[in-house]
Amino acid sequence: MQIDEFRYRASDGLVLYARVRAPDERPRGVVALIHGLGEYGGRYEAIARQFVARGYVFVAGDLRGHGVSEGRRAFVSRLDVFMDDLDRYLLEVTSRYRSLPTFTYAFSMGSSLSAAWLIRRHPELNGAILCSGSYAMPEASRRGINKARLLSLIAPALVIPNGMGPIRDKVCHDTGILDAYDADPLVYKKVTIGLAVVLAEAGDEALTNASLIRVPVLIMHGEGDVVALPEGSKRVAESISGDVTLTMWAGLYHFLHHEPGGEGERVISAAADWMDGHLSR
Repeated sequence: MQIDEFRYRASDGLVLYARVRAPDERPRGVVALIHGLGEYGGRYEAIARQFVARGYVFVAGDLRGHGVSEGRRAFVSRLDVFMDDLDRYLLEVTSRYRSLPTFTYAFSMGSSLSAAWLIRRHPELNGAILCSGSYAMPEASRRGINKARLLSLIAPALVIPNGMGPIRDKVCHDTGILDAYDADPLVYKKVTIGLAVVLAEAGDEALTNASLIRVPVLIMHGEGDVVALPEGSKRVAESISGDVTLTMWAGLYHFLHHEPGGEGERVISAAADWMDGHLSR
């Protein structure tokens, strides 16, 4: 496996970072990660190895305010800032792998952002994979967002807990993954009011305008997910009129691709199988 990295500038000048894992032989395609809240691309090494074994380059970029990338931690002022970042990210990836079919693999917050991006910007992709999308939230989270919308008018950079602590044992069946998450200094365990509101906007965009998505989409969700409700992914899938595949995973929690007992590997294998069938557009 070949290991590389690159940095690039966002439209406002922030330096963003990405890791690259590539097969030794000629790759079949490239997968660009759009990660979840508070985490970063370095948490996807095992997943990268699986995609590389299937012949895909795996690019794991850190979103602004996350991981190694610059920016105020877990903060953004407007949804379109992330949309601009994703445009630039895709441009950087495709400029390096011009001849390869290109896919995105998005998780949780990344799925909400990715869905909004597909709706607003119509990027040129062979396909997009949306996992554990936070389109529909539990009632307590919805109440919190309503309060956050008011607070964002006066204190958008206010830092609050990300809500994962009280439901820790319902995020993943693998306690080792949870322990590594808690111990990782690059994982930011909080969120700003501004980002929380932007993510709610992205989720609403997905639920309201998914019919505008034009690229093939694979949507996957664990039926045991209590962080992002499975019904949200079902509603988004039902709204897409084009090439869409919905895969619900019985009993799996939010961290789909980290689930133990071979389940996480099955999730990534399903994603790779789907990409294999979409290598040409």
